[in-house]
Amino acid sequence: MLMLKDTHQSSMWIAFTLGIVCVGSVVWSGCTTTVESNLGAPIKDRNDRDAVGTHHDAHEDEEVAQEPTDIVEDVSFSNPDTPEDTPEPPIDALADAVDDISMGEDTFSQPDAENPPPGPPNPIPNKFGIGLVGPGSTQQLDLTAELAGPGGHIKLIFPNITRDTQGPEQGWVDAVRGAYDRDLVPVIRMGPPWGDRYVRDQSDDPQHLQYGGLCTAYRRVTEGLPMRDGWPLWIEIHNEANLCYEWACRPGSVEGNWIEYQQTAREYASMVRDCADAIHGIGDSRIGVMIGGLAPGGTVSCQCGGDGFNPGITALEFMQAMRDGVPDVFEKLDGWATHSYPASNHGYGFFVPFEQSRPGLLFFEEELRLIGRDLPVFITETGWSSDFGSRDQIADWTASSYREVWLPDDRVRAVMPFQLQDGGWESFSWVDGGGNPYPVFGRVRDLRQSLP
Repeated sequence: MLMLKDTHQSSMWIAFTLGIVCVGSVVWSGCTTTVESNLGAPIKDRNDRDAVGTHHDAHEDEEVAQEPTDIVEDVSFSNPDTPEDTPEPPIDALADAVDDISMGEDTFSQPDAENPPPGPPNPIPNKFGIGLVGPGSTQQLDLTAELAGPGGHIKLIFPNITRDTQGPEQGWVDAVRGAYDRDLVPVIRMGPPWGDRYVRDQSDDPQHLQYGGLCTAYRRVTEGLPMRDGWPLWIEIHNEANLCYEWACRPGSVEGNWIEYQQTAREYASMVRDCADAIHGIGDSRIGVMIGGLAPGGTVSCQCGGDGFNPGITALEFMQAMRDGVPDVFEKLDGWATHSYPASNHGYGFFVPFEQSRPGLLFFEEELRLIGRDLPVFITETGWSSDFGSRDQIADWTASSYREVWLPDDRVRAVMPFQLQDGGWESFSWVDGGGNPYPVFGRVRDLRQSLP
């Protein structure tokens, strides 16, 4: 089996076996021609660029070309001068595995005015939003403001953070300021340089359980970003650490050259603990911390320095292993980031029509049950690929998801589908390369504008 991985964007695997394309971060061995049998993260096809093994980073080019963002004078910032062929997955076995997880008591409930959820509040309640693949451009910020409206959310990705990072890049400062200028709430995914799979190498100790240096860099970046009075700033710590290429090990760093998910989960939980403590140490109640959204499915073990992996778990087992390794890890969080993609089952069956997609869209319910907390939910990735439906169908399905699933659910604070505009992920884009909206953009914008 040949595994071709996208190592510098969100997180998907493209598996080719016996001439049949099987896409997704697979967590059951083998693959078939039906997306329903792929258990793992949903499919994100890099198309020709990665399929031929070319890993040109288009996003570096985009960042160079970004226009500066103007400042709106009547927005108040606290620091505006900051510098620069196999059977379908055995469903019974999966159910047994999930049942074995210690779920804790089902203590979460629909929050109300008398019992507000933790985390900084949004001054203009608004669940609409979208994700970018990078810090974005002026045009992308304008499009997001048109789509989401005042109080809407925008997910930004800030790569290149290592222990040596002294503060935010100027483009990151401009992006956050530009979001606030447009009355948008920034949700920032911080992470390593594009293509750097070895986050564990940034630890302070050989056991990879102490991340003080890296998390101090996270704090320096956060402290250097502009803040708006009365408005929140949300931080996602890394991304989908339950996938092999998002938390890779070097040859010789683990006995036997295979790392088990329990060890990966303990290491990542240690990073979450240390980074949450570091960011909370800033002492600004406007700043909220979240886990990096996990892939709905993951791997049991990953080969160090190679493409091998053993499939078979969902995000829930990984979360339980995180808590086993760091018992109070989920108590460190102010919100819950989730990648609840549309799917007919938990961890597989992605991109089915809306009528079949509720198990995936509501996967965050299972995650909340496991952590046992009433955290506000931020869906930081979701949506349909045009490889599995027409652009008009995607518009219909997405609008139905808002009307019937996300808007009525008081646990959901914001929904930021993947993604607004990126040539590498064109099948997910809401506008084309020239900024012309696809049907889903207009449908969701019009839905928002129709609400009282």
